[in-house]
Amino acid sequence: MGYSEVLCHICGVSFNINRSRTDNEPRSAAWGYQTLAMNPENSHGRWGCYYVKRDGVQDPGAASLETVKYVPPRMEPEDSSDDGWTSDTPDDEWEHIAGPECDWTGAYNGNHISAEAMKHCQTSQCLVPKGGDWQPERSDQEFETSGKFFLSGLSDDMPSRDIGWPSVSPARHGMDDVRAENIIWDAEDADEYGMPFHPACFEIFKRASLYRYGSVDVECLMKWWRLEPEYEDFHGFPRHPAVKQAAEQWWSHERGGEFLVANPCFVPGLDDLLQSTQSVEHTLGNQSSPSGSIVSTEPAPSDPFSRLPSEMIREILIHLSFKDLANLRLTSRVFLHLPNTVMYEVTVRDTPWLYEAWSSLPISFWATTTQAEIERRGSISTTPHPVKLLGKGETDWLRLQMEVSKNWKTMLGLQNRRRIWDDCQEILNRVDKYRKQGKI
Repeated sequence: MGYSEVLCHICGVSFNINRSRTDNEPRSAAWGYQTLAMNPENSHGRWGCYYVKRDGVQDPGAASLETVKYVPPRMEPEDSSDDGWTSDTPDDEWEHIAGPECDWTGAYNGNHISAEAMKHCQTSQCLVPKGGDWQPERSDQEFETSGKFFLSGLSDDMPSRDIGWPSVSPARHGMDDVRAENIIWDAEDADEYGMPFHPACFEIFKRASLYRYGSVDVECLMKWWRLEPEYEDFHGFPRHPAVKQAAEQWWSHERGGEFLVANPCFVPGLDDLLQSTQSVEHTLGNQSSPSGSIVSTEPAPSDPFSRLPSEMIREILIHLSFKDLANLRLTSRVFLHLPNTVMYEVTVRDTPWLYEAWSSLPISFWATTTQAEIERRGSISTTPHPVKLLGKGETDWLRLQMEVSKNWKTMLGLQNRRRIWDDCQEILNRVDKYRKQGKI
């Protein structure tokens, strides 16, 4: 079969994600399989990259303990060659330090996404069918005790499917490894397969099902998988174009696709952004325009909207998108002051992936840790991470939308959250279709 990746079944992204650290980051900020197939004598110099000796061993009698560094020449692609490794240091002892313009697809460039933003991107977990002798454990969640499936432990290393299965920690319900798969290759052995996902993606799915059905429905996720178990089913699922571009035999870490591996639940800077919206300062008097000048909210005599009753105005507003509302504010002074309650309803309707607006469902402890951390501690803490529900009357919902829009390019985790939410909507659309057909 050769190398063949098992991907997150919810979002379609690999678990084998690499990161090149920047010049001012510690060694712990780089991870993954970064074999230096490139010759440092003929590559990367034009991008501002360099290499450091991994073990940091110095020559005998060296006067300093500075890192051994190799800076390749700034050669243009047409001038480079693949001949000769001039250093006597083996390739795997050199670490690639990414320059700002590095476009190597073997790792995401640390200049374009922080290590904090990529937190837990290599960690996987599986939903596993219960066996006949399954017994509950203290760490089980309600859906595990009442349903037909349970959660495996965590894995930080997803092997190629032709090599073996990932080991997991802790060994929940006696299982220390799991047959993680996107495809059920043998229908007779279906109960031996586990569906893999990022724990953070599973948290997004929970909220997507809660938003649609009013309760978290984990069973439908597994039933959908069982109804679409073939290779063509998984690879034919409509994914974001950036996922399609990166999903080669080995994951291609494309420039511009960094958001695909950003944690959707723990987004650097999001808490501060949400906190900045916790004051409603709408007034019925004069207001500042986007340009900073003072604009009177008194309607012009020729403004046709000024003749409409407030109830009708509200009915108009509630059916508009944020883009339409922004344009409307520019056309009529009547709409300079948008009712905060209307902005709340539009927020929940148009950006439900911003779940802090409508749900306080806590994030499972599984999405807050890794296999390595569990093994280091020797135990798990089942305390979930709280989610602060924004106050409906205390939050300036218009400002929230403006701040999200203004910071969108830097909020890679929010970009990924919206993408994963869209994938979850497609899953739930299919679940609804199968329910109508009586298959679920």
